[in-house]
Amino acid sequence: MVKVFLVEDEKFVREGIKNQIDWNAYGFDFVGEATDGELALPLIESLKPDILITDIKMPFMDGLELGRIVKDKFPDTAIIFLSGYDDFDYAQRAIHIGASEYILKPISKEKLLSVLQKVKSVITSKYNNTDNLKIKSVELDIKKFDTSSFDKGKLREFIINGGISDVEDFVKSYIDNMGGQLKSLIFRQYIVMDAFIEANNFFDDKSSDKEELGNKFGSVEVIDLAVTDIYMMKEYLLNLLIYMIEKKDKLTGRQYSFLLNKAKDFVAKNYMNCDISLNTVAEYIGLSPAYFSTIFKQESGINFIDYLTKIRINEAKRLLRSSDKRISDIALEVGYRDQHYFSSLFKRYQKDTPKAYREKKNEK
Repeated sequence: MVKVFLVEDEKFVREGIKNQIDWNAYGFDFVGEATDGELALPLIESLKPDILITDIKMPFMDGLELGRIVKDKFPDTAIIFLSGYDDFDYAQRAIHIGASEYILKPISKEKLLSVLQKVKSVITSKYNNTDNLKIKSVELDIKKFDTSSFDKGKLREFIINGGISDVEDFVKSYIDNMGGQLKSLIFRQYIVMDAFIEANNFFDDKSSDKEELGNKFGSVEVIDLAVTDIYMMKEYLLNLLIYMIEKKDKLTGRQYSFLLNKAKDFVAKNYMNCDISLNTVAEYIGLSPAYFSTIFKQESGINFIDYLTKIRINEAKRLLRSSDKRISDIALEVGYRDQHYFSSLFKRYQKDTPKAYREKKNEK
C-alpha cells in the first residue's frame, strides 16, 4: 500500500478529499491528516507517508514551507500541491521545491484519482527498480525549470497593443522561448494559468465580461484540456488572445470616447472627494485600473493623475481669486486633506504658492 497524508485547513475540502475515495480499493493507505503544516510535520516524521497532499495557503506554516522541510528530510516523498487561481503565483516556488503534481481547485474525484495513480506508478516503479532510483517528478526534473524563460509583461502588453493578425506569430514566439520545459504538465499548467490570470486582470471585478471569460477559459474542464499537451496549450493561448483582442477592439473608437467622457464627467462631479482615484474611476466605467490608465493616456495625451490634479488646481485658482477662504479650506474643498501637500502641488503647476498667487491677483 502507498501511504498518503493530507494537509488542508478548510474542513469541507479536507473531508471531501478524505471521504470521496475508497483508498484501500485503489492501493492507497490514508494514514493521517492535519489542518496546517505546523501540526502536520511531527505526524509526517512519524508516519513517513509516500505521498503528501497539501494545500499551499494555510495558517501558521503554509504548504510551501512544509514541502521544503519534507523534501529536505524525506526526499523520496512525493508532494502534490493543491491551489486555487489566486494562489498561482506560488507555482514557481512549488516548482523549485520539487512538486510531483499541482492540482487546481475545485478538485474532482476523477482528477485527484488520476494524479494519485500517476504518482503511485512512479513510486511503485522505484520500489521495483533494483538500482533503487530516487523518485523523480512525474514529468521532468521540475527543479531544473527556468521560469524566467517567459515574460508576463509581454502577454499583458500584447493584449493591450496587439492585433488579431499578430496572434499566431506571437503565440509561436512565446512558446518557442520555453523550449523543452513544456513537456512537463506542471509547467504547462503554470503557463496556461498565468495567461488566464493576465486576461482576467484586464476586466473590472464587476464586469460581465469577466464572468464570460471565466466560463469560456477558466473552468477546471477547460484548463485540464488545455494542458493535455503542447498542441492543446497552443490552441488555448490562440483562442484566449483572439477573444481578448476582439473584446478590446470593441472598445475602440466611439466606445473609447464614450467611456472617457463618462470618466471625465465623473471626475468633474467628484474631484472634491479626497478619496477619488484611478481605481474608483476605473471601477465606475467598468475597466481594470491598468487598462483604463493605458487608454486614458492614449486618448487624452495626459495621464489620469495629472488630469485630476489640473482639474483641482484650476478650481483652487478660481477660489483663490474670488474668495477670502483660508488656504486649508480651499485645499479640502478641491480634494486635499493635507494643506502642505496641496501647496506643494500648486507650486509645481503654477510656479507660485497659493498665497503668492492670491496676492498677485489681488494686486491687479
